[in-house]
Amino acid sequence: MLEYLTDYDGDRPVVLLVGSSFTQQGIDPEVLTETLGTSGRSVTVLPLAIGGLSHLERLHYLREYLAHAKRMPRLVLFEIAGGYDNGPLFQLQQMLFSDRMVAMMDSTSAWWAFRWLFSRDAAGLTTRVVLAGEILAHLALHVGHVGFLWNSTRADEPGDYDPRVLPPKVQHFTDDEVARFIDQAAQTRDLRADWPQNVPTHWMRALLEAEMSTLRRRGVHRFAFYSVPSMQGANAAYARRFCAAMSDFICIVGEDPQLLAGLQQDMDWYDFDHLHGEGRRLYTRWLGERLSARDILP
Repeated sequence: MLEYLTDYDGDRPVVLLVGSSFTQQGIDPEVLTETLGTSGRSVTVLPLAIGGLSHLERLHYLREYLAHAKRMPRLVLFEIAGGYDNGPLFQLQQMLFSDRMVAMMDSTSAWWAFRWLFSRDAAGLTTRVVLAGEILAHLALHVGHVGFLWNSTRADEPGDYDPRVLPPKVQHFTDDEVARFIDQAAQTRDLRADWPQNVPTHWMRALLEAEMSTLRRRGVHRFAFYSVPSMQGANAAYARRFCAAMSDFICIVGEDPQLLAGLQQDMDWYDFDHLHGEGRRLYTRWLGERLSARDILP
């Protein structure tokens, strides 16, 4: 992914998407580039977004990207997702001692992990102690480069990452079920019971400021937030609260009634949370039109 992002050396300004599978599945970079271009703004959209990309990984790879990119982004769009914002160590717990978790656990990631672990929003004492040990173990493996050689490839070997390659749809619903789920999500106002009611949390605000400060040092001063439509009501409720709290930024919640009315077919959805096919393209065009209407594009 990093090789794909850093290789761009064109003349058009870069719009960088930072997110997870919600963004990877929900936004078509080529369609967004085309939609923004119709407003007279010629840009290139690059996605720093893959499945399960936690906030610790996003910060880690954002720094790696900025250190090697041939062209700095002019606008950065951050994904809103309650699950990632309120459970920043969930991926670590699910993928303990995997190549991916060891790779991202540098000193900065460990610092942010500990900062969350000992915040008032974290889990109980026993869980904190266990996670603290696992964070230190991952940091030790990272610093010691354990596993580095067997995960290496030749420097001149071309990468095969392509953000356009997505998994095929396997989960299906009836169109009536999709319509009912979307309607229920639009009416949901409550967050999940295990999520902090303070949106965003103090930890999340601090991390976002750290990301933006890193970008500002590279000359990036345009930021915005967006949420991808979901059939999970708690996600929609979280996005609304997030945007209400982040009033200093352009913040776009993907719940426009006309948009949702066009996402009521089974083939518009990969699963409960992720868009697919024409649904993906519909949302991408909608998002592009909303961005074009705001004074934020480079």
